[in-house]
Amino acid sequence: MHRRDLLKSAAAGAGLLILKSGTLRGQNAPSNKLNLALIGVWGRGTAHYNVLKNENVVALCDVNDNRTKEALAIFPKAKTYWDWRRVLDQKDVEAVIICTADHHHAFIANWAMNRGMHVYCEKPLGITVEEVRTVRANYLKQKVKLATQHGTQRHAYPNFERLRELILDGAVGELKTVHGWDARVLPRPGYPPGEGMPPAFLHYEQWIGPSPYHPYSPQYFGGSSGMNCLFWNMYRDFGVGQMGDMGAHTMDLLWNSIDAGAPTAIEVYQEVSDKYNPDITPVKLKVSFDHPANSWRGPVTLVWYQGGLKPPAPKNYVDVSRIPNGAIFEGTKGTILADFTSRILIPNNDDGDFTYYKRRGKEETLPLIGGTGQVTQAAARAGRGGAGGGGRGAPPAGRGAAGGRALPTGFTAMPSSEVGPNGFPTVQLMEGGIPAALALPNTNVQSILQAEQAGRAISAGDSLFQEEWIDACKGKSSGVIHGTSSKTHCDFDYSGAMIEQMLLGLVAHRAAKRIEYDPASGRVTNASEANDYLKRQYRSGWTLNG
Repeated sequence: MHRRDLLKSAAAGAGLLILKSGTLRGQNAPSNKLNLALIGVWGRGTAHYNVLKNENVVALCDVNDNRTKEALAIFPKAKTYWDWRRVLDQKDVEAVIICTADHHHAFIANWAMNRGMHVYCEKPLGITVEEVRTVRANYLKQKVKLATQHGTQRHAYPNFERLRELILDGAVGELKTVHGWDARVLPRPGYPPGEGMPPAFLHYEQWIGPSPYHPYSPQYFGGSSGMNCLFWNMYRDFGVGQMGDMGAHTMDLLWNSIDAGAPTAIEVYQEVSDKYNPDITPVKLKVSFDHPANSWRGPVTLVWYQGGLKPPAPKNYVDVSRIPNGAIFEGTKGTILADFTSRILIPNNDDGDFTYYKRRGKEETLPLIGGTGQVTQAAARAGRGGAGGGGRGAPPAGRGAAGGRALPTGFTAMPSSEVGPNGFPTVQLMEGGIPAALALPNTNVQSILQAEQAGRAISAGDSLFQEEWIDACKGKSSGVIHGTSSKTHCDFDYSGAMIEQMLLGLVAHRAAKRIEYDPASGRVTNASEANDYLKRQYRSGWTLNG
């Protein structure tokens, strides 16, 4: 056996990870920092700053040169780019975090994995069925050596595993039907008309990327950090609306408890859903998905609602209108009503005693991310009643959301994505017609730099989910299984099938009929025209699986 092969064999037996450089990294290695690239440094990108401070950030990429310069102040050793394709040519990059606009996600994920890089991708994993199936297939071919995580960070809440335990242990009896919903309502009349020119520091052509060209409009850049997606993700060339936004988070709550793959039949309730619009994803949508039996349950029907549509309450004293994102699990013995952080178990009969259900012991509970899960209840503040406030007040008037410098008069840190009389939101514009979201300083960067200068510790915040992925990149969880995922709770196998299901809902909506689907081949079997809706056309020069 050659020495190189011997080292690989020994590393595999010791739970170590072979890096592209040929060096070994393990839990006790002297240098255990990961060489990371952050692609998309604003918006969701800022949510990763604190955890990235503990690693080697070797590349930063953003279509906004101003945002890249700001991030460089925190990660001064990184090389900078505006085209993510050049990032993936950088030889020392071992892992990438993708926080771009949604229509780039599948491209970057495929290109990175094809180059042997670990990938963390914000949701959704892609915006067509073909895209997410390609990402999932590329991961499955390399899952032994690659770690992936889909950005449904709410999965770190303990409630996700507590719900799974209840369903697996028969707390509702035999599971029959599952309902999930999102209440957000963000209509648009169509793509915004072209208006003005992109500022010199914005690489607008790169932002358009593989999608058909649309003239520049401030409407695409009117939101605050982490929320700007609400200004463009309803347009079909750039996103999939709520199916891939809060729908990904809410469906994750259900998906973790039912161990399902792609559905075999999909049907939209057309009478209550919005009519198909080739430019805009539906606001109101109700769609059902049929899932076959698996090793521990019979067949189940999953029903998704959005845009204000919701299922009937399990009892008349329950007001589901007050739950913006929720789930209902219906079984032969009982029903569970849940949101992201809590759950209620209700017997089907008034005299239900739950004697059929054996609660598992503490030593048998499913392990949480980071061992403890993400804290969901904040400590009570002075002057407030209750044991766990959990809410956060608005930032002081005139200041950024993270305590940065004062905003210009009349500007707000959290501009609304709600529409006005013309069907579009009001975008805050600075001198020269530049959207404030593009030009105002990144308050997240300011806060981190101020804390460093003052010698204050920087809180890692809600970072357990990212840390799980980083640990997996370093080979610390090679033998771990979480439900249907491995290494991490939301790898591209688990999450790819989930997003494939959500996107099939949009395919059925466009087909305007019940469609039957073969998950193995990825083809609609009863409506040939619907197979054209599984993919999209790309601009010349852009390759999905490069």
